[in-house]
Amino acid sequence: MEEVEFVGRACWTVELAPPPGKPMPLRIWVDIESGQMLGYRSEEAGVGAQFVDLEVGEDIDDAWFVWDGPVYTPEQHQQMLKERHEAVERAQTDWFAETVTAAPIVVRVPVNFTPNAVPFHDADSGAFDAMSQHTMLSRRPRSEEGWAPRWGAVHYVWSTPGWDWAAAAHDADLDDEAIRQLQQTLHSDEPIDRQRRIGPPGRGKVG
Repeated sequence: MEEVEFVGRACWTVELAPPPGKPMPLRIWVDIESGQMLGYRSEEAGVGAQFVDLEVGEDIDDAWFVWDGPVYTPEQHQQMLKERHEAVERAQTDWFAETVTAAPIVVRVPVNFTPNAVPFHDADSGAFDAMSQHTMLSRRPRSEEGWAPRWGAVHYVWSTPGWDWAAAAHDADLDDEAIRQLQQTLHSDEPIDRQRRIGPPGRGKVG
């Protein structure tokens, strides 16, 4: 570190080694009296900045630090930002509804329930929990009251004469037709009862 004159002030200057990912060193100048950094420069990169009109120790009018505008808590500010964002989205979707279509746009996509893991299976009862990256499929021996897992995703449950079943998809909105196709693949010749659509815990039945 050296003591030099910089922008008319007595300063310390030091060259800082480049941090990881930065190829070039950086030189800084710090005012000895105030401790304020007055400039920096990377000579090899040809970039930097410095004060050009500096006064140290001048009296500053307290009125410069008085705010007479509105005051919000962080929570109020976040709510304002949320409301502005929602207003922009509403305007965008209103434009789409008026310009393109206001009708729901729903298309059917295939959902592959083929599991890549079966973390639970019972050889004696035939019960299992199977899953893939996007789906869950389970069954238990049929019980008197029926069975429903407490899954976080919306899921379907139903029963056949020997089993209680459950199925869910994380990234797709399963409907009755999708479940019907799944049931045809799993047990096409068996009667089905007690079918219902269940929401996440705390929300109860959703359909």
